[in-house]
Amino acid sequence: MSPLTVWSVVLALLASALLGASLWRGTRIFRQAREYARTWLMLLSLIGVLALGSAAYAWLLLRHGAQGSDLLQAAMLLVVAGVVGIVNALGCSVVEDFARIAALEQHRSRHDELTGLPRRSFFVGLLERAIAHHDASVPKQMAVMMMDLTRFKAINDRMGHAYGDLLLQEVALRLHRTLRRTDLLARMGGDEFGAVIDPVEDPQHIAPIVEHVLAALEEPFAVQGHRADVGMSIGLAWFPDHGRDSATLLRHAKTAMLESKRRQRDLVVYSEVLEAGDRDQLDILSGLRRAVEHDELIVHYQPQVELATGRLCGVEALVRWPHSHLGLIAPDDFVPLAEEHGLINLLSDWVIDEVLEQLRRWREQGVSLPISTNISPVSLLDRRFYDTLLRGMRARTLTPGELKLEITETAVMADSERVVNMIRELVRSGIRFAIDDFGTGYSSLEYLKTLPVEELKIDKGFVLDLPGNDNDAIIVRATIDLAHKLGRKVIAEGVESRETLELLRRWGCDRAQGFHIGEPMPAEALTARLNRSDPGGLRLIAIN
Repeated sequence: MSPLTVWSVVLALLASALLGASLWRGTRIFRQAREYARTWLMLLSLIGVLALGSAAYAWLLLRHGAQGSDLLQAAMLLVVAGVVGIVNALGCSVVEDFARIAALEQHRSRHDELTGLPRRSFFVGLLERAIAHHDASVPKQMAVMMMDLTRFKAINDRMGHAYGDLLLQEVALRLHRTLRRTDLLARMGGDEFGAVIDPVEDPQHIAPIVEHVLAALEEPFAVQGHRADVGMSIGLAWFPDHGRDSATLLRHAKTAMLESKRRQRDLVVYSEVLEAGDRDQLDILSGLRRAVEHDELIVHYQPQVELATGRLCGVEALVRWPHSHLGLIAPDDFVPLAEEHGLINLLSDWVIDEVLEQLRRWREQGVSLPISTNISPVSLLDRRFYDTLLRGMRARTLTPGELKLEITETAVMADSERVVNMIRELVRSGIRFAIDDFGTGYSSLEYLKTLPVEELKIDKGFVLDLPGNDNDAIIVRATIDLAHKLGRKVIAEGVESRETLELLRRWGCDRAQGFHIGEPMPAEALTARLNRSDPGGLRLIAIN
């Protein structure tokens, strides 16, 4: 074989190999991203024809030998193969970029950009797929959970949305690490998360999973140097017991979750009884703004007495809503809804204005009776509330000491630094403070030591069963001793019997309130009672 033939064959085979490589890459791209590579189908066909032609040309050269012009043709064929390879490589790169962008956009459309978790729509699709593939012959169930962060809205309002976003990322990370690999976790929107726990061989096996979720959030979050405590309200619905389609299951799980928030419980499992309560909540929420704006709310006042003397030392203002369909609604049933849906500042302004006006009316009647009232941390950290409060007191020529604001310890711990700073500022203005429902939240002796409050209110849950409950007795006595050593007074809520009253007096409790002393009543009824019990105007209430 002549050297001319050898070089011609080599060039033809190189051209065929180069075209084959281009064809292989183009075919791979076409298969991976067919919708973006259809315009390359003709080019791929041409490359295939050229590759086969180059191989056939090399075979002919081997068989018949090469002439002088064959070397030039083989070289030109190699140049053409190189140009085709370059064009094909550029085209494939463009197609790969389009495919990569499309995959990224698809991922973004399905996953939450902030947390990286599936979005609600994608989550619903995955839930429907799980339902479709569920084997009814296997004795296993599937749990659908809706989870809502507690205290998150207050933190987000106080610290800002950027801080709230970082906190949500940390929460999502902890939840993802806590759930099993077979479980599905998604962000449903805002501070709500959804999960599908599948499979569950026994409904009782869900308890450890829920406990792990709650335990994952017990450790406070440290975000940008600030500590944040959040909890979780969980609603659960079982497939197929509580629904056989995704919409029903999610609706029932959401109903159970709202009930867990209302009851302040960690977990509530759906039942049909909850549906009526859910409709009531919608009625409450839809009419709350109108009730505030049209002065349809009322305030009742519950007496508080000094146990050492029996003297009336103040009253607690308790807002009530006489609903046209649901009757007299207690604050526990509509205040959380007001906080959740952005109506709490409107409600707080109304209550404070009513309390200040009542202080003015009592002063005109010769009655000097301090009033205490609960305040939401959302309102407390609103500078507008601070200015409105002091302006209202000056307009009525009231002294700040006539008003006492009560805030729960859980609210303080949600953002202790900012809450404590605002309380200190109000205290410098003369406003007094008390810690309400003490013992039911996440107590911190450090903040209790430095917080400028004058009083701790023992939650009625520890008082109602006295004197028969030894554990409650230990807690109450320890709280009284601790408060006194820290220079704080103690008031016990929920005193409903003489025996409880005598125990509290013996243990050194400073003040008390409850049905045995006096039930919440309108201001006019309380004023009339004072006048009957002591015509001279002394504020005495007999403790019988």
